[in-house]
Amino acid sequence: MKRPGNGFQNTPAISRRFKPPVGNTPSVAIIGAGLAGLTCGTALQGLIENVRIFEKNIFPGGRISRFRAGEYEFNNGAQYFTVNNPLFWNIVSAWQTEGFVRPWDGWIVELHKGQIINGDMATQRFVGVPRMQTVVENLARNCELVVSTSICELERQEEGGWRLFNERGDYQGAYDIVIIATSAHQVPELCRSIPGICDVAENVDMTVCWSGMFAFEQPLNIPYDAAFVLDSPLSWISRYQFTDSTNDADCWVLHASPEWSQQYAASFRGRVMNAMLDAFWEATDLKTHKPVSAGVHCWRHALPINPINEDSLFDESQAIGACGDWCTAPRIEGAVLSGFSMADRIMKYINKRYA
Repeated sequence: MKRPGNGFQNTPAISRRFKPPVGNTPSVAIIGAGLAGLTCGTALQGLIENVRIFEKNIFPGGRISRFRAGEYEFNNGAQYFTVNNPLFWNIVSAWQTEGFVRPWDGWIVELHKGQIINGDMATQRFVGVPRMQTVVENLARNCELVVSTSICELERQEEGGWRLFNERGDYQGAYDIVIIATSAHQVPELCRSIPGICDVAENVDMTVCWSGMFAFEQPLNIPYDAAFVLDSPLSWISRYQFTDSTNDADCWVLHASPEWSQQYAASFRGRVMNAMLDAFWEATDLKTHKPVSAGVHCWRHALPINPINEDSLFDESQAIGACGDWCTAPRIEGAVLSGFSMADRIMKYINKRYA
């Protein structure tokens, strides 16, 4: 059976610069199965025998995830991604060849109080097929993934390496190298003893984002597919479609602005849902319609406000590192490049220490 592609075979990749170490290779634990962690783990395949990724949720993806409200499914995190870096472009091209990514040809506008003020959003955007989460699902197929396991404690061993424990204190194994591929706020909880990583991550601020998901039985007859919303509690609205859908409801995903989300961070979900729906009707200048399905979700650590402008962090003396979009840029591209950088640093460390 052909192994699923991952987008790294056709890049000037790590495997072209490094050979697997002779003899026993060190073991690597990656905490977090978002894009950064999965990219790191996938890039190390074929170079290191024992790479295991731990994910606290029941499925991988992080902020590329799907949400079910009633019988309807939504992508309530990242709706698309853009490409700026040549390496990432090579990876995305491979993803397109594999068939799980395509350009998004939807009509995207800027919207102000129901009026389209810019209908020529020329930036090339990409989406997963049939949904955004397909990207991480394809990466995860190449990795040894342990889900529903929250690593909450790392214990440094005298002879080197780390012992991992979950939230109940259960032992999860010992590893020579540990990589924390979570949002910035979780990093200090795991590596207080590593100031070069802990202190940097602790200074990264993250935005809050409420997302709303609404399905309408009848089409709303909105001519555009998505919009950046100005002067509104909402910052983004998007019609949610994926190619294997069997329902014909008109489904919309709404993202509230960081300022509004922060203000309502502690509010009841019902209040937030009604407020976001009211803002949607105001933004689109439509009469109200009752949704057949509705849900909201609060991303309490949505996007990094002040990335550290380093691809990744790694302490060779302790064999521990950290990566994520909070290192580079608050985009899918930033997460992938950070994970790739982390894998590169691991291989340089291994070739130096174990050669």
